Amino acid sequence: MLQIGDVHLPTAATAKRNIDQKDSTFSVELRNVISSMPTKVVFKQIHKLLEEGGVDALLFMGDFTDRGGLDNYDRTVAFLANSLQIGGGRNHADVQVGIVPGNHDINRDLAKQPGVVTKFAPLNEYLLKYRMPVLPVERTISMTVGGSHGRLDINLMNSCWGCGSSEYIPSEFRDNIRKAIEASISKGGTAALQAYYNRQFDTPAFSNESIEDIVQRTVRVDRNALMLIAAHHNLLPQRLTRLAPYTELVNSGALRASLLQARRPIVYLHGHIHEDPIEIVSAPAGELVICISAPAIHDGFNLLEFNFTRGGLPLSCHVNPWRFNGAGILHRSSASSIPLLGRRRRSHDASLAKLYAHLLATGESYWSDLVSFAKSFFPTEVDDNLREALELLVADDSVVVENYELNPTNWIVRAKI
Repeated sequence: MLQIGDVHLPTAATAKRNIDQKDSTFSVELRNVISSMPTKVVFKQIHKLLEEGGVDALLFMGDFTDRGGLDNYDRTVAFLANSLQIGGGRNHADVQVGIVPGNHDINRDLAKQPGVVTKFAPLNEYLLKYRMPVLPVERTISMTVGGSHGRLDINLMNSCWGCGSSEYIPSEFRDNIRKAIEASISKGGTAALQAYYNRQFDTPAFSNESIEDIVQRTVRVDRNALMLIAAHHNLLPQRLTRLAPYTELVNSGALRASLLQARRPIVYLHGHIHEDPIEIVSAPAGELVICISAPAIHDGFNLLEFNFTRGGLPLSCHVNPWRFNGAGILHRSSASSIPLLGRRRRSHDASLAKLYAHLLATGESYWSDLVSFAKSFFPTEVDDNLREALELLVADDSVVVENYELNPTNWIVRAKI
């Protein structure tokens, strides 16, 4: 699965190149050879991964455009659909696509009109025009990826319910603030509008109906399926202090508490903060909620890999960041592995105990050596049984696998104590 953060077209297309160009008369042709536009590079790599196959889903974390510009909706959706060949009738129509709205996708003039869903209508109209899936508005949109050997239950939520709507500002000073905002924007032009979207009385929130959808789904969905939630805003306050009123999710605590009581691990994907932390929330009697943030598009994206037992139990999530290095080259960085077993533990049978004891005794072992050793207790399907056993040990945080992103024949396995 590819997790795509804030796109912010058209401004992302002007993101700085990885060079310090002091001489404006320098040859454009040579400059283009030694550097490239970050956003263009990222989209080319995403398309390449789609062409190579093996991508089951593509999730966009919102903020497709800037400052709610209606004139950019059409061009942005067309670019996404055609450059990546996603959506109905295109080359990668078989890849499931999930889209959630961001606060920059909300046009402030539309937000002033009656009806809380009006502000989401234009973007959904353009998504339908290009045969792309629509945004969740009042209710959660769910989709399923996988089959009998492992299944993801993906739930798209709208965290922008209050964005741009002045009725969510406290009534005691709502009218005065609304007039002040209008006056400042009319005088300040683009800079004032940018400040409004970055530091506004935004009051992002989930609707009660969408939270109810999630709570009911945690009960109804097969316990073996791994539940994923995607929304624009993060469940936790960002690490870098943000001095802006009413910009954090108003009811993130309500959803967070519901997820921790769900008695199953849940992965929560988001964008918005333009950073890419991985944060794990837990409660004494609850399960894990793993929050994974995607960076802004000009900084890269995340490739997420989910491992399951052959019986379909989720084992681990591997977050593979595609980021630019110091030379401005986009590459796949070292993965972060997150166990998903939570409070559900599988019994360590004799074969698993033998394998772990062998690793403790040897310090580290190559895959080929482990295959030879495992033949003594795995009479059939040695490679498959060995890989599942190692995945279980990784999920239990008992071993470390070097070169994990490569074929198992390249693995070097080391026991942890």
